[in-house]
Amino acid sequence: MFVNTKSIATVKLLLFTTLANYCAATSTAEAQVQPATYQAPASKPLVHFSQQAARVGDRAKQDVSINLDMRTTVIQSGQVAHQDETAVRRQQQRIIEVVEVAEGRVRRAQVSFPHARSQSPENQDPSQFENQPVQGKSYLVERQGERLLVTDLQGAIPPQKEYEIVVASVSTLGLPNPLAQFLLQQEIHVGDRFEVPQHLAEQIMGFGDQLGQVQRFALELESLQQIDGQTCALFAATIEIRGDRGSPLEVDIQGQVAIQTATCRTIEARLTGPLQMRASEPSYQLSASGGLQVAIRSHYEGRPQ
Repeated sequence: MFVNTKSIATVKLLLFTTLANYCAATSTAEAQVQPATYQAPASKPLVHFSQQAARVGDRAKQDVSINLDMRTTVIQSGQVAHQDETAVRRQQQRIIEVVEVAEGRVRRAQVSFPHARSQSPENQDPSQFENQPVQGKSYLVERQGERLLVTDLQGAIPPQKEYEIVVASVSTLGLPNPLAQFLLQQEIHVGDRFEVPQHLAEQIMGFGDQLGQVQRFALELESLQQIDGQTCALFAATIEIRGDRGSPLEVDIQGQVAIQTATCRTIEARLTGPLQMRASEPSYQLSASGGLQVAIRSHYEGRPQ
């Protein structure tokens, strides 16, 4: 039986893209002002989370770095039929400025990419970084229901590759923030551990049915810290993703996430962990293993007041 190695590469790139999109998910989503109000016990500090409506002129600078390394082996008839090592990396800085608001949410924003480079098997030289086609360019992005409309600053539709990169980078622009919705409904004290419900975890990660299901999304509120002059909740995060027979993927991610208490926006995130895929049929066995690293740093201007 012939093993389609292209499909293996597709899963790798899909995993990379999905995790990259997560970095933006809790940063570009918006909602109306909705404070969480609870009384704190004297012995355990209570953390008050809230959100603020988007405003024209709000500006965010986000630096994102994602690394994925994977080793793949396919055995057929007792012999190695395919073996490779894949490195996929992305370094991106994007600036998002709100230019139009509707009902407290971002409707339109200008998105610029001062720095956008990637290393992947799709590059002419897979071992080297190449500039992405969005580097040094700016776009207008408009939320239209479930889709995003992207144009250049003159109103023209950009080439497909640019369009796809922009949409992937700000896929949740103007949408409700599912993690914020969860935090606002909880009474959370420093030291508390809790599990995010699976349906919300799926929304946060944005996997859909492409790679599998988020089996566990656990958070522990470790402390409060001042970052850029604002109070942030520092969470230890544990995320477990499991695929099915069609996508036999296992991913275990751990790390820290800093969330601004006044806005529920992700300020910093550093996540690392192993991943593996295994599949076995009468005529072949596939095994793939590796690791990933995700880092994001966001700086916001214009809020909170």
